[in-house]
Amino acid sequence: MSSKYLLYIQESVSRSGIYYLNKEIPVWSDDPLPEHIDLRSVLDKIETMLPNAYFRYVDAMKIGTFPEMIDRELNAMYKDGVLYVSNFQASEEDMYDDIIHEIAHAVEDNNRDLIYGDERLMIEFLGKRKRLYSILKSQGYDVTLKEFLNVSYDEDFDMFLYQDIGYTKLNNLVMGLFPGAYSVTSLNEYFAVGFERFYMREGNNLSKMCPVLIKKIDLLDELANEYQ
Repeated sequence: MSSKYLLYIQESVSRSGIYYLNKEIPVWSDDPLPEHIDLRSVLDKIETMLPNAYFRYVDAMKIGTFPEMIDRELNAMYKDGVLYVSNFQASEEDMYDDIIHEIAHAVEDNNRDLIYGDERLMIEFLGKRKRLYSILKSQGYDVTLKEFLNVSYDEDFDMFLYQDIGYTKLNNLVMGLFPGAYSVTSLNEYFAVGFERFYMREGNNLSKMCPVLIKKIDLLDELANEYQ
């Protein structure tokens, strides 16, 4: 993290007050959270759900309204060691769900070889993408196999899933195939949604559906607990 950005964090903290995640990650809000959200309670919950070792991948957490997130209709994002979280939250559970998802990307960013190096996760993901392609094709959607074989994030494909199909319908279509509608978006999101579900205590439901994904997260969890 640059000294200029560190100074910005310190100035923001001095203006808005500060909390800490895992006693060392500064958390502050530029915009107020709803009255029904107790930030300290959310942070305490996350600390009980995740191994301490994961927090070393996060430099800071900033809560507020961010143009990039509004443009992309995101509730949270991870970028350059910082978690950005929307202050518009329906519930505390939704908030720590969002935060755990973005911590997944921090873990991913620092463990790429372990997660993706043997390509087994990509093979599992592509197998599921091909099955979804066949399902959508049979339902009359104008889709090509080529776009389903691209494992990287693609905005047009993301908008096709989100707007043309819709997550409510997509969730029904991928039941028993993917961890959820958003996990279809890219290989990175397949990992992050699986990670989120694992630590939200839904891992048992995924072990048969996504065996490679769960084995990868199990290994990360084991290594993280050994690190402590």
